[in-house]
Amino acid sequence: MCPAVVSSDTVRSSLLDGGIVLQRVYTPPRMQPKLNRAELDRLAEYYGLEADGVHTLLDIAGARPGRRASLHFLSRMLFAGGVLSLAAGVVFFVAANWSRFEVFGRFALIEALLVACVVAALIRPPPAILGRAALFLAFICTGALLALFGQTYQTGADVYELFTTWALLGLPLAVLSFWSASAAAWILVLNTALVLYCGWQPQGGLLWAMLGARRLQTAEIIAGCGWLNLALWFLIEWRPWVATPSWVRRLTLSCAFGYITWAGVLAAVESGEAGYAALAVPIAMIAVALYALRRRTDIYPVAVVMGTFIIVSMVWLANVSRDIDEGILLLMALWLIGTSTAAGRVLTLLARRWRAEGAA
Repeated sequence: MCPAVVSSDTVRSSLLDGGIVLQRVYTPPRMQPKLNRAELDRLAEYYGLEADGVHTLLDIAGARPGRRASLHFLSRMLFAGGVLSLAAGVVFFVAANWSRFEVFGRFALIEALLVACVVAALIRPPPAILGRAALFLAFICTGALLALFGQTYQTGADVYELFTTWALLGLPLAVLSFWSASAAAWILVLNTALVLYCGWQPQGGLLWAMLGARRLQTAEIIAGCGWLNLALWFLIEWRPWVATPSWVRRLTLSCAFGYITWAGVLAAVESGEAGYAALAVPIAMIAVALYALRRRTDIYPVAVVMGTFIIVSMVWLANVSRDIDEGILLLMALWLIGTSTAAGRVLTLLARRWRAEGAA
């Protein structure tokens, strides 16, 4: 007989000596709906299984990785490491041999690799792993080609403009690859461009013409970058056409609230010159918190909102006090301890309640 797989139909529980004992019930292989690890955890929590019961549950479900699963995981990790090494090798090879190549040779090398990646993706399109890796390499080659163009012809473009152009040209590649690694790389490139602009703000360029020429305050520009990432996060959350891993969504939300926290700190310090940032920051926090409380699936957005509130409120207390003395430092310490404790307690209660609702 084939080993049974745990499901809502194959798991039976019976009371024996005050505990729960799991029983194997055979189900034909074609009728075995498999449960993932999260569902198994909720099942164990729902029935209050102890350590022995959890081990039995995992054995029945076949949830423990065997030799084949371990080798598959190892091969995927080695493949991902090889792709990243090849992408880095292309960039460093051109940089290390800059003086040995003529201008045509430099461009020909990157462009030939870019064309080869596109051809490979056309032959084995995503979601095939070869197509995903090829489009990821094409995305990296696009950035290398832009950097090569800027270094060769000295266009005078700022660094943030390079990353902005890279993000715009690489967006189709990241979308068509259907790979979380490409999506994360694109998000990092986009936010690198935004960080460089917010921290530098050069007098010139496309972003300056759209934002700086209107004399927006620094906090307003930073808050706008945070809202851009929030819009991307909401789009990923609401999209019905492709499944995005939770770590990519959390990365996007972390980037968004990095800017929101930055803008909130500036608004707290420069309350008279914050402009729209004083309104954009709390609206973003309330919107994300309400969305997370309504979905009841991930506690991370609520944790990020609470962390931003604690940081901004601490800076606001220090700014309001004007003169920092022992009393103000004691008040700030008490506020930090109190808000952190309350946030931890609320997050724990919400996480337990949402898990119980999911198990039910």
